[in-house]
Amino acid sequence: MQINKTREQLETEIKSLIQLFASTVKKEEVELVVEHLNGKHGIKKTSIYSLFNNSNNVGKLTGEELALFGQQLVIKLGIDQNEWMNDWFTERERKEYESYQFVDVQSMDEIDFPIMRHNVVDLGDGYYSTSLTKQELGRLYKYGKLNYNPNVQRGMKKVLRYGKVTEEPIVIQKKVNEIRNLTLKNKLRPSTVILNAKQFSSEEESELVFDKDKNTLTITEGTILDIVDGMHRTLGTYSAYIRDKEIQGSFPIIISNKSDEEIKRYQLDLNKHTPLTKGRANELKEENYASEVINVLKSKGELKDRVTTSTDTKHALKGNEFIPYNTLYNAISSVFKINTRLEARKIAEEINEYLVYLFGIFGKHENDEYKVLFDADIFEGHLALMKKMNEKEMKYDELEKIIDINEFHIDNDRWNEYKLLNKNIGKLSKKDRNSIVKYFESLV
Repeated sequence: MQINKTREQLETEIKSLIQLFASTVKKEEVELVVEHLNGKHGIKKTSIYSLFNNSNNVGKLTGEELALFGQQLVIKLGIDQNEWMNDWFTERERKEYESYQFVDVQSMDEIDFPIMRHNVVDLGDGYYSTSLTKQELGRLYKYGKLNYNPNVQRGMKKVLRYGKVTEEPIVIQKKVNEIRNLTLKNKLRPSTVILNAKQFSSEEESELVFDKDKNTLTITEGTILDIVDGMHRTLGTYSAYIRDKEIQGSFPIIISNKSDEEIKRYQLDLNKHTPLTKGRANELKEENYASEVINVLKSKGELKDRVTTSTDTKHALKGNEFIPYNTLYNAISSVFKINTRLEARKIAEEINEYLVYLFGIFGKHENDEYKVLFDADIFEGHLALMKKMNEKEMKYDELEKIIDINEFHIDNDRWNEYKLLNKNIGKLSKKDRNSIVKYFESLV
């Protein structure tokens, strides 16, 4: 592999390619990929199909198989395969992969459910305490049994890969490397990893079966374990395991079988010890209906896949950029008093309708010298304008007359005074935010 690349980075790349493949390529192409890899390289068909069913299974592949699978994906996606292969692999590796033939040497390493844990402590309220060796944790991640679920993670980021937005954990590679190195030296101090058995993932009636008489806990067949807290330790352990399968030590484990909503509340409890970003805390607690509005905006309309909680840098409202959850949350909470979920959904539909006209009329200015109109800190002003237009029973196609685009030039002293074009999104003073709202309200 090239000097600046790692196995872990390649797995992340392949997962993104699988998502893109699934959303853009005809199903018939899957068969062609399977037949090619099986016919030319002897890779098991079931192994290849499993990747399309669950991208976490990439950990099961050898380095050669991962490279050849990725190569087929980029070919089918119309990406330059030579450039992609050159970017990831050395010339010697590329030549070796061409003649690769599958040999089943990993069956002894594979791990699957059901698994029974002994000496389990019932902590109450559906939480159990057990342990996993570092080898077991590494194998579980390798074989796709540990899952990144963005709905319950303490932090996440949206990444644009090959034109498709995906969610990934916020990973500090330096931290992962440190955990890996300490693990390899058997010097990593133990700390609790928190997992949640994803509801309805099991092939049986329940994901977890606790026998209080024997103090055993069975993780049933088909179960997927979401990583609630311990992503860096899991990645660091996996990174160590693929380098040394004899790594020593164990992790204390807390495991539950809760819904995503219950785990979100659990994350808020963790936040009392290790604070989340303000935006992520607002997103998890959902204590008013502003969050319901944002959930709709995240799923459809002009802001679909553009809302993130992981960044404080400046962004536009749309395009290939993202708007922080907390900016939306504060703007919606400030402009609207929402009392029911139905009201929230109606407001979300209105916002989407407003944005359709806004971008339809002025979208060409999104990245030019009039881009202030699309600055994320302006969003509250747009909401105030939208609300007032509804009160006056005005139609959104009147925006073309209401908004003078020349007023939104980047050199306009008004916007420089508010420091809208700096990189600290959501940092305006309350006075400046009120001034922006009043300006938009004065337009009608």
